Amino acid sequence: MIGIIRGVCAPAMLVFVVFLAGCAFGTRQPTLIYPPAMESGGTSVAHAAITPTPKNVQIVLKPFIDQRSDKKVVGTVRNAFGMRTADVIPTNNVSDWVTQAVTTELQNNGYTVISATSADNSASTSAVVSGEILNVFCDMYFSYTGQVSIVARVNKGGKELLNKHYSGEGSAGLAVAMTSESYARSLALALSSALKHFVSDLDKSLTAE
Repeated sequence: MIGIIRGVCAPAMLVFVVFLAGCAFGTRQPTLIYPPAMESGGTSVAHAAITPTPKNVQIVLKPFIDQRSDKKVVGTVRNAFGMRTADVIPTNNVSDWVTQAVTTELQNNGYTVISATSADNSASTSAVVSGEILNVFCDMYFSYTGQVSIVARVNKGGKELLNKHYSGEGSAGLAVAMTSESYARSLALALSSALKHFVSDLDKSLTAE
């Protein structure tokens, strides 16, 4: 019986390896999305269907600054032997993607968010959120491994309430076709993981303030 299973699995694995080798060439150009797309499709969905309870706190959000050493590439394509054969280069701006994702998560948790450019002097009592992007990268070898790392800061009334590093991982599963959509979903899942921890800490810091 074991011999039969091995006889069936070996050709299947060979076909899979050949398939991966054939898909491993060509730059992938995903459009970075947020929130993460559903597994069965490419449409982004809201994290929660329930309207959040409004919080009596206004957030002034500054753009997150991209501090990555390579600001062009957000991932790699590998062949069946693990060799890097192509890059993953997004069609949209990474800083804009992260900043908009932060906006989405804050609003989903009941905060009123305004951009720093539209804030006036009367917003001095608002909490100011800013940060840097340290890593946005999706590697793959039979499966995807998306990783996002940021530093987020919160200041209010001239006092620093939060200054912390957040990271997250996400995967769209097996890298069968190595599609741009799968890279985008893996990175969105990773960013979602990091931001959920940040928003939780933000809630605590503002409550204790």
